This record gives sequence, structure tokens and C-alpha cells, in this order.
Amino acid sequence: MNTVQSMRALLLWLALLCGAAHAQFTGFPGTTVRFASVAQGRSVLGTVDEWMPLTSELQRASTLGRTPPVSVEEFRAFSAEAVLPWTEAQQVRWRKALQRLAPKFAALRVPLPPEVLLISTDGRDAFGNPYTRGHAVVLPLAALPDKAEADVYILAHELFHVVSRHTLALATRLYTTIGFESAAPLQWPGAWLPQRIANPDAPFDQHLMRTTVEGRAVALMPLLMAERADLKAGESFFSVMEVRLLEVTPGDATRPTVPVMSGGQPVWHTPEQAPDYLARLGGNTSYILHPEETMADNFAFVAAGWPARNSELLAQIEAVLRAPSR
Repeated sequence: MNTVQSMRALLLWLALLCGAAHAQFTGFPGTTVRFASVAQGRSVLGTVDEWMPLTSELQRASTLGRTPPVSVEEFRAFSAEAVLPWTEAQQVRWRKALQRLAPKFAALRVPLPPEVLLISTDGRDAFGNPYTRGHAVVLPLAALPDKAEADVYILAHELFHVVSRHTLALATRLYTTIGFESAAPLQWPGAWLPQRIANPDAPFDQHLMRTTVEGRAVALMPLLMAERADLKAGESFFSVMEVRLLEVTPGDATRPTVPVMSGGQPVWHTPEQAPDYLARLGGNTSYILHPEETMADNFAFVAAGWPARNSELLAQIEAVLRAPSR
């Protein structure tokens, strides 16, 4: 190899090294955030994980814009195909949000896993909504307007899902600040399974709230459902999505939590029918479909430094995060 060839090889190596360094962010203590390659992104979104088999055929068919049947395998392949390569501009954009969040995460000792992936998609995989899978945050390219303050909030919300999946005990302690306690996993009502909408950020139902409805002491679990299974032209499952507060009988180590039944049907309420339930959620967000989502929004207020109506709840969340015990 002559001198010119050696110089070209050195420059190529330096370019690759700089590119690899630019495709990651190391501002969180003990954690590397990587902008996933297309292959890495497809590997994550194409995995049949704990969430994917819980999706109903209605949810899968609606996402693909098809009539049933749509198998889990077809859904897996469709999700993987939505992955895009990161552009330089998009990496710069989300790096700024990471830089804004890093000092607060460090101050609160937020326990991120050793590696977090950021995956870019065209948005078809979730109707343009950000979400998480495993230790990866999925950010749809076209659906998120480039606004610095919104980026910080969105990323904080999604990173909370990664944190809670990584440290479930911490998530459970945080849930107590909004009235939820750990429970045996729910045995879903069989009649509701065709209308089930499984949330990739919180696929399991294993936390309940003990509260009152019309003077009765009850245990409630919020479930995400399609109001009806027959979608009209132009509708998606988001068009008919609703939260049902299911009355449950808590289980234990040997038996699951089960629905309370009356006349052969599950007993449930709308959130508006359970004012004490809503009050205990704190009032900072309308995102009440699962304790995980309510807490992720409140955590995002804390991490982004945004004001909220219930500042006392944010102070309680900070106290839990700062506590020595994890």
C-alpha cells in the first residue's frame, strides 16, 4: 500500500469512527443511547415479544389497513418494514432533546439500562405515534413536528417506559403516588378479547386501584378496548378506543386477578363514573388508560421541567426517584 492509499484508508477509518461516535449519545451516566441502524430497528420491531401476541386481530388488521385475518407473523413483518435510516438532521434534532434531559436524569438518578436504541420509522407501524419496544424508543419521522420543547417532553415520556420495563419495582413504587398497587396478572374477560387493544408500552395488567364507586368499595383495573369490533371505512382502532374500569377480585401468588361478573358479563365503569378514581390520578394529564401512561406523563413534566396543576404530585415523584432504595 503506497502513501496515498494509506492516507485514504486512514481517512476512511476516521470517517467511520466519527460516524459511529455521532450515532450515539453518552450523556446519561452508565447508558449509551444509539441511533439504530435499519437492521437493528427491524430486529427489534420484528421480534415476537411479550406484547405482540396480546394484540387482537382487530388491532393488527386496523394497523395494516386490511380486513381480517391478519396473523401475528404478518404484523411482525409489517412493523419491521416501517423502519427508516436516521438522517443527519434527525440525529441532530433528537440529540438536542437528549442533551436537555441528561442533567435532570442524572440528578434524579433515573435508572436507564446500559443501552437504549432510538428507532426511526415512517409511522405506519402505530399511526404516527411514538412508542417503545424493549429498551428501544420508536420515533415516527413524519408525524412528530420539529419543536424543541415538545421533543424533550416526548422523549422523557417514552424513556420512562424503558425505565419502568428495566426496573419494575421502581415503577410500582411510583404508581403508588397515584393510588395503584401491585396485583396478580389479570385473567382477561374472554368475551372482551376480540376487542382488546394491547399497549406496547404497558402490555400487562397487573396493578389495581382500591377505591369507591357509588359508595361501594371496589378494586378497579383500567383496560384499553375497542368500543366495537366493526370498523367503518376510514376508521382505525384509535377511532373506537375507550378505557373501561373493570371491577376485579384480586388474586395472589397461586391464582390470577379475575373480573367481577354480573349476569354473565364483566362489571365495569367509565372513568367519569368513578370520580374518586380520577381524583387519585392527580389531575395533571388526561392520559389515563393505564397507570404506566399516567405516570409517564407526570414523569415527563418532572424531567422536562414543565409546570403542572398538581405540583405536589410531581414533588412526590421526585422524592421516590431520589430515594436511596431502588
